[in-house]
Amino acid sequence: MEILKTLDDLEKLIEESTRIPITGKIVLDSENLLDYVDKIRGLLPEEIRQAQWVAKERDRLIKEAEDEAKRIISDAKEEIKKLADETEIVKEANARAKSIIEEAKKEADEVINGANEYAAEILRNLENTLTKALNVVRKGISQLSEGEQK
Repeated sequence: MEILKTLDDLEKLIEESTRIPITGKIVLDSENLLDYVDKIRGLLPEEIRQAQWVAKERDRLIKEAEDEAKRIISDAKEEIKKLADETEIVKEANARAKSIIEEAKKEADEVINGANEYAAEILRNLENTLTKALNVVRKGISQLSEGEQK
């Protein structure tokens, strides 16, 4: 992700800046730092669009799983009707239909859980990225403020 590279570059700039002896403070070109802040701001909307895409993709996968489950259940019900003519066949059909329905529900649950896990992972990654960006920006602002007070 480009935002992580930009944050890494900003962090490197801060780490490689000239240090003021004893104070532990650094000297930074405020224009350069503000350029990084602007670049990060420009990249954040892309990260947010990616998160929105993940949410839509999750919803699509859940709907797809629900539709597939409905189709499987419908197929199972049709199979039950076809086999309902003879007593023994009816018993077998009921058992088979129950098994198919349980399997369909299980598969639907697995797809939904997978989609939820995928979306949660992407959103956790986005949260970490945004937290890092915020921390770098706060650190830069703090250092600028310390430099202005002198």
